[in-house]
Amino acid sequence: MKQKKVYAAPSFYMFWAIFCLLDEEGVMPLFLCAAVIHELGHAAAIYLCGGKIDGICLCITGAVLKQGRCLGYWEECLIALAGPLAGLAGTWVLTALGYPMLAGANLLLSLFNSLPLLPLDGGCAIKSLVCMLPPPVADAGLKLLHAFSVIAALALTAFGAALLFYTGQNATALVAGGFLLFANIAFLRNRVKYGMIETNHTGCLSGNRRKQR
Repeated sequence: MKQKKVYAAPSFYMFWAIFCLLDEEGVMPLFLCAAVIHELGHAAAIYLCGGKIDGICLCITGAVLKQGRCLGYWEECLIALAGPLAGLAGTWVLTALGYPMLAGANLLLSLFNSLPLLPLDGGCAIKSLVCMLPPPVADAGLKLLHAFSVIAALALTAFGAALLFYTGQNATALVAGGFLLFANIAFLRNRVKYGMIETNHTGCLSGNRRKQR
């Protein structure tokens, strides 16, 4: 049976159902538009690196772009950073066109994804660079990056819960923290791998050929 080019995992519907329930400010459409611009940046970088998108999986950790070409660490770093860079470019264009709310959503999404945390783009870019170091140094660096990501996710979730409890509104921090925490717990249980790009090529030997944000 042929697999669909674009498909959504059950966790994707669960995440957006919760997001809709907590979205009292009605910002979801803005961030959906910003997410499309973000993913277009990733897609453009994949094609510039000579790759081709074979499919897209929507899940709780974001959109996982599937492609069939082995990528080098520099290419993975470039593709990871292309999403936030596209968002920043979109912020500039939308501001010039007179859409400040949509521009703000692009800016916030780009800044959030640029944080040096897994499975965000900033963290994936750092992971690709760390993997180019000598093996003992790379192993230590990856462990440190993983630990820092888990601690930061716990801290953001706790802060978001406290903010929602005391103010009775603005669940953005809680949703962001929950997203990061779920992604990191899934990684620790070996259910997913980090990264926005999943390579379908069986000949790839790099330890970074993995899936996700």
